[in-house]
Amino acid sequence: MFEPADGGSPREDTRPGFGFSLLELLIVLAVIAVVAAIAVPVYRDYVGTARDAALVRQIAMLEVFQEDVKLRTGAYGTGVYDPANGVTSLVDAIDWRPSRDDGVAFEVTADGGTTWTATATDATGRRVCRVFPGATPCPTAG
Repeated sequence: MFEPADGGSPREDTRPGFGFSLLELLIVLAVIAVVAAIAVPVYRDYVGTARDAALVRQIAMLEVFQEDVKLRTGAYGTGVYDPANGVTSLVDAIDWRPSRDDGVAFEVTADGGTTWTATATDATGRRVCRVFPGATPCPTAG
């Protein structure tokens, strides 16, 4: 209620007093856009890091089998495990198979006795490569 300027009787305000103005809605949309612009790349990095960690963990399991083959034969085994293309020469070379078949392809190469390299590529094309012994990341081609 408000008092009229001419001193007449007070009357009810007939304008609706609820809802949001266009400016308030635009401000909320701008805040949501800023939060999304920050959160989406952070989330993608987090997912990528998790995928890399899963690939590294699977490669680490190869190390036990490789060292066993080296003790028995004097050399590291080599081969490819790519179930999508039906290539499983790594199973024959070191008697290894991944703990779960999730579409990851593995390639193992050896230099003749002292080191070997394992590369894992998941279904999205993400690759992780490690040089053993030591599990150091592969040098990047420059």
